[in-house]
Amino acid sequence: MPKSEKITIAFFLPSLESGGTERNVVNLVNKIDREKYAVSLVLGMAEGDFVKDINNDIPIISLHTRRSIATFFKLIAYFKKNQPDIFISAFPRVNVICIVAKIFSRSKTKIIITEHSVFSLLPIIAKTFWRGMFARFFMPSICNYVYQKADAIICVSKGIADDILKTVNRSLKIEIIYNPVVTDNIYQLAKEPISHPWFSDLKIPIIIAVGRLVKCKNYPHLFEAFNLVLKSHPAHLVILGAGPKMKKLVDIAQKMDLSKNIAFLGFQKNPYKFMKRASVFVLSSLQEGFGNVIVEAMACGAPVVSTNCPTGPGEIIENGKNGILVSVDDPQKLADAILKILNDQNLAKKFSMEGQKRAEFFSIKRSVNEYEKTFQMLMN
Repeated sequence: MPKSEKITIAFFLPSLESGGTERNVVNLVNKIDREKYAVSLVLGMAEGDFVKDINNDIPIISLHTRRSIATFFKLIAYFKKNQPDIFISAFPRVNVICIVAKIFSRSKTKIIITEHSVFSLLPIIAKTFWRGMFARFFMPSICNYVYQKADAIICVSKGIADDILKTVNRSLKIEIIYNPVVTDNIYQLAKEPISHPWFSDLKIPIIIAVGRLVKCKNYPHLFEAFNLVLKSHPAHLVILGAGPKMKKLVDIAQKMDLSKNIAFLGFQKNPYKFMKRASVFVLSSLQEGFGNVIVEAMACGAPVVSTNCPTGPGEIIENGKNGILVSVDDPQKLADAILKILNDQNLAKKFSMEGQKRAEFFSIKRSVNEYEKTFQMLMN
């Protein structure tokens, strides 16, 4: 297909900081068929841990702004100048800005918005008080009107789709495409060595948790559960991730006298080598959009315990078959599930094998194929 006939696809994000949505976009843009599509990446700021992971043949356009109002006007200029066939955005606030900017630009670009978080919980997980107030009292009404102007809406889990229909507008037409998580290189990266001394002798089991150090990941309750585990079983807890709650979480660990048993290793470019060596992988979240790390841990063969939070874990894990789901905000049940795996090697092996089978469903190839079907539908 001549280059001039390729469908032009642009993805937009505020940045490529270390987050699940950002990793998903990287996986998508790198794997979309270049014979049919000319792909580019538009960023508010061309910064973040994942920038260097973008393939060299993908143009990166920086708007050089972090502010919403500046993003709005720069996107209007972008649409007028570039007019891609399809433009894809993520996050509710950003989705609204992109749709309205496209309308003001009078571009014929098709807009796809993607949702990765539980809409009704936005007031709770907002980064500031005022953003929380805005999300509570204004966003549902704004999105009720604006989202109808999108050409397609993609949710990364059925739970998110159901929540948007209930919270925003029951008449919205939504497609569910699970995240592109499993790549061939996960298995190679999982074999890389680890220099941390705890991993040189695995006689003491290691519990792994991966995620940004933010409120919704509920790490304090994981610490409570871990403290209960230590009363009957020796263990180490390794946390991979960075975020604004780092100092607070370190202080909590110290006050609970857990510092010698917990290691904060920060953001890791390769979390898979840690997951592969985990005795148990734990997700303690209050809320997830999907739960990429659950699938990644399963792919690496780690037995998984997760809160059955909204949304995602319950769509990945079949409780008792390939992992364990527990109630949200219940440290005792979380501890009991961890101990159940630590004390039963046959169960651990079962969850490892069944988890690897389940992870195959969430391949990048499957997700990319679904996105490309949506592209073709819009262009036809």
